[in-house]
Amino acid sequence: MNANRPLRLPRRVLLGVAGFSALLQPQFWPRHAQAKRHDMGAIAQPGQPGPRAFIDRAFEMRRQAEEDGDQSYGAVVVRDGKIVGQAPSRVVVNRDPTAHAEMQAIRDAARRLGSRDLSGCTLYSSSIPCPMCEAAAYWAGIERLTYGHDMADGGAPGLCG
Repeated sequence: MNANRPLRLPRRVLLGVAGFSALLQPQFWPRHAQAKRHDMGAIAQPGQPGPRAFIDRAFEMRRQAEEDGDQSYGAVVVRDGKIVGQAPSRVVVNRDPTAHAEMQAIRDAARRLGSRDLSGCTLYSSSIPCPMCEAAAYWAGIERLTYGHDMADGGAPGLCG
């Protein structure tokens, strides 16, 4: 291949990419996905912030997931006594096996904070995070995991259990 010649792609490849990107437009999404699309509005903070309020919010997210027809999980990410990310499970609704509540809350926090570095944060979740979610928390720099009604301390997230 000549380094001075530009790369030429067949027209059908270019049209295929263009056609696929059109499917990413909101008018092609299922109605329930459009209605439930996550907004980036301000997160309502609890009146009495603290571990109990944060785990309660994780369970609110769980109830939201159930109402939306998804799996019963919810999670929030907290830094300096404020919720910086929250989400219900979206595995069923988004048809995405990685859209666990914890993953969605981590993604939400990273978007809102404008950084993938979530050091100084605690992840509160309605149940014990799976290995995938714990690994994501580890890579995001989350310092502690807390889960369940009894607010079990999961310690610092790790890789491979």
